Amino acid sequence: MNAVNFQQFKNDPINVQIFTLSNGLQLFMSVNKDAPRIFTNIAVRAGSKHDPTETTGLAHYLEHMMFKGTSKIGALNWEKEKKELDKIANLYEQYRQESDPDKRKSIYQEIDQVSNHAATYAAANEYDKFVSVLGAEKTNAYTWLEQTVYVNDIPSNELERWLQLESERFKMVVLRLFHTELETVYEEFNINQDKDFRKVYKVLNEVLFPHHTYSQTTIGKGEHLKNPSHFKIYEFFSKYYRPNNMAIMMAGDFDPKEAVILAEKYFGELEPIDVPKYEFDEQPEIKEVVRRQVYGQEAAYLQLGWRFEGANSDKMAYFHLLKGLLFNTKAGLIDLNLINRQLLLEAYAYFSEHEDYSTFLMYGKPREGQSLEEIERLLLTQVELIKKGEFEDWMLEAVIKDYKYREMKSLESNKARVDALTHAFTVGIDWSKAVNLYQEMEAISKDDLIQFVRKHFKTNYVAIQKLTGEDANIIKVDKPAITPLEVNRDAESDFFKAFKQQDSKPLEPVFVDFEKEIHTTTLSNGLRLDMVKNPHNSTFSLRYIFEMGKNSSKLLKLAIQYLTYLGTDKYSAEALQLAFFKLGLTFGVYANNKKIYVKLDGLEESFEEGVELFEHLLTHVVPDEEKLAAFIQDILTSREDAKKSKEYILKNGLVNYAYYGPDSPFTDRLDAETLKQIKAEELTSLIKSLLGYEHHIYFYGTLPESKLVEILDKHHQVSLPLKPLLPAKIYPEVPTDKDQVYFVHFPMVQTEVLMMSKGTNHFDLEEYLMGSLWNEYFGIGMSSVVFQEIRESKGFAYSTYAYYRTPVKKDEAHYIQAFVGTQPDKLKDAVTALRDIIENMPVHRKAIKAATHSLIKKVETERIQPDNIYWKSEANKKLGVWRDLRKDKYEFLKKVTPDDLVKFQQEKIKHRKFAYLILGDKEQVDMDFLNSIGEVKMLDLETLFGY
Repeated sequence: MNAVNFQQFKNDPINVQIFTLSNGLQLFMSVNKDAPRIFTNIAVRAGSKHDPTETTGLAHYLEHMMFKGTSKIGALNWEKEKKELDKIANLYEQYRQESDPDKRKSIYQEIDQVSNHAATYAAANEYDKFVSVLGAEKTNAYTWLEQTVYVNDIPSNELERWLQLESERFKMVVLRLFHTELETVYEEFNINQDKDFRKVYKVLNEVLFPHHTYSQTTIGKGEHLKNPSHFKIYEFFSKYYRPNNMAIMMAGDFDPKEAVILAEKYFGELEPIDVPKYEFDEQPEIKEVVRRQVYGQEAAYLQLGWRFEGANSDKMAYFHLLKGLLFNTKAGLIDLNLINRQLLLEAYAYFSEHEDYSTFLMYGKPREGQSLEEIERLLLTQVELIKKGEFEDWMLEAVIKDYKYREMKSLESNKARVDALTHAFTVGIDWSKAVNLYQEMEAISKDDLIQFVRKHFKTNYVAIQKLTGEDANIIKVDKPAITPLEVNRDAESDFFKAFKQQDSKPLEPVFVDFEKEIHTTTLSNGLRLDMVKNPHNSTFSLRYIFEMGKNSSKLLKLAIQYLTYLGTDKYSAEALQLAFFKLGLTFGVYANNKKIYVKLDGLEESFEEGVELFEHLLTHVVPDEEKLAAFIQDILTSREDAKKSKEYILKNGLVNYAYYGPDSPFTDRLDAETLKQIKAEELTSLIKSLLGYEHHIYFYGTLPESKLVEILDKHHQVSLPLKPLLPAKIYPEVPTDKDQVYFVHFPMVQTEVLMMSKGTNHFDLEEYLMGSLWNEYFGIGMSSVVFQEIRESKGFAYSTYAYYRTPVKKDEAHYIQAFVGTQPDKLKDAVTALRDIIENMPVHRKAIKAATHSLIKKVETERIQPDNIYWKSEANKKLGVWRDLRKDKYEFLKKVTPDDLVKFQQEKIKHRKFAYLILGDKEQVDMDFLNSIGEVKMLDLETLFGY
């Protein structure tokens, strides 16, 4: 290869270097030496908009199949397997064209038989073994409107083997194990039927893009999923999965010149072709408001949407500036005028840019008794304020400063860098334009923005009312009868055998000495101050930490939440938010069950002004009865809305019930009558008393210790002696001494099952270490036993896992948790299969060794980042071990054997009893099966939530 000449850009915060290979494949690279890892995306400019209208969902389905291997990856006898796969492809074409139900059933039975025979020639899902050997993390993929993206986070010393693997992967698609993966896609389709926001966006896009394939859902239509075409998938791959239509994004610790040479070596063989340009008709103009209604079980809300030009329009900077002015979570017009003034429950504005068109969205959720028409009026009023110029002149500059601050913090992450590059490539934005966005925004005057909004925001929008109620349009894709595949986890292709023998340059782990990295001193008043240096930039984080929370005082947590809406004797609540925003700061208070945090983050140049301002707020807060009444009403509304969310019911209500029984931190709350009797002054008195309790301070930034102490001594005045912390109520964890089913009825397409079992009732270091290996081998990730058996082999679920949970405090218990979400008619099979493999763990010694090796590589390449050092040390202190536990894990992994894991399974997991937490439609679930598991306890939402 000749000299490597990169394309680079001025004002680029992450110093991207772009190179185009001889076949048109682009490399986008950003070097970050913080850790010896590389976050990678391989992006293909092909998404759901490219799906043929008669086979929607094809791009997404191809994404799934790209994990199944090639003629080398996963192939044990490719010549024989290919003959069987060709038969299957032809059978699916017959299946698509046949309308007689009995004949279709017969064809599918033949597909099932041939598929099982074909599987004997394959090492199933071998790609997962490859990435495990590499020590990769976050292996995944996603499909969206105009992109399909394949994700990995790899050790830096595995760059060459990763490129070797991925170049082979993208040479061809093999539709191996097709019908079980189709079952998985069916499950994903059915999951979406239970998600109201997906239904809203489906209708929104159908109205905004009536003559454009943005109106097609990524998952596809149900009838198309039932009639897949192998030939169409091959055709799609051949047309779009071409190097000149792809890019590799990398951010992390590597040499770009070496990466170019290796990419040319491995990916240079891929053949380019002329990729057809996507053609579309102009969409009809929206002149008057288009209104639609969508029904679902979750709480009501309103979604507004406008359609505008695509991502390369010269108007993009205006839309981003407008979004920040309307909503920035701090001092946007929506934040100040609607949320802080409690005129609605929730609201936001959002701008989404795509290649052909972009959308500007506004969202609002009503308070109790409030109509969605009123929400619409309130949201539009904020747009009208901009048209009238009724906002501070300095706000545009502050919005841009806020964007820059968020970007500065975000781009410390390799993933954020890669995601930004992926977005630019897939929507067709030149990176030079992307890095100059803020300059374009700075060139926009207040009058420019006013005129822009007046011109573009009229009655040209769509209003979707999401109402609570039964959805008559629910479509469920039923499962066909299939025979579970026998997955030979020990089989290995010749390609894999050779691959794993290749050596990589070894890396040494780096462990943190907390005592060295965290510097501790005291203020003049005796308060402990812990400091960690920020090596990246001039931003800071300050925390006042109180080791007490809701478990110590429900009223104190309420007071902390109430503070958000209050002003002082000097500033209104809105004036305070504007003051913090103008300084480039974010102030907040947060309380959980066990702790209270007073938080200040932002630009270090404004540190002292920020401290002075929030100290003033904490000590001079003024009560407001009207705001308290609205605050209490919103709490009660949110409580009722929570009962309409299946995720909240399962992960909060049912989980807490399994941990503690009916008396839990979740159910122990102030009732409605008590809330209504509380006086505003009672809460503000508690806020003012907060700094009088024992607490300590944490600072992350670049200020010298002497300057930091001087500022805090000056502004953080406390009355001594400090009061002791309020004692916390103890909620005993209940034992899992028998199999018990807790069932909650919820009208939904799927059924979700979470199994929980309490184990050792205190932190045990050996269990923590063995549990990490059990999780890697058995429970979590694409190569785990659970994923392979429940999803890949049997097609019972889209989402499934098992997890050996370590407690967060030394006096709390270890737990096993296992999840499967499935169709009601698969419930018995899915739960039985999951329970059986937990009880009788399949033992594959090669896979256990591979899991051990993968964990070793992860420890060797993981680095605790500076902004997380303090929090990691605090977490370990709670376990009674103030040291970097990764060192213990590394030493353990170096000597652990498969027999040790088998022994752990026999002693700590086998014969465990479980609480089965089940959420589903009781009319669809096999209750006889549930009764066969154990006593079934039907729980209503009042019992579960405590109100």
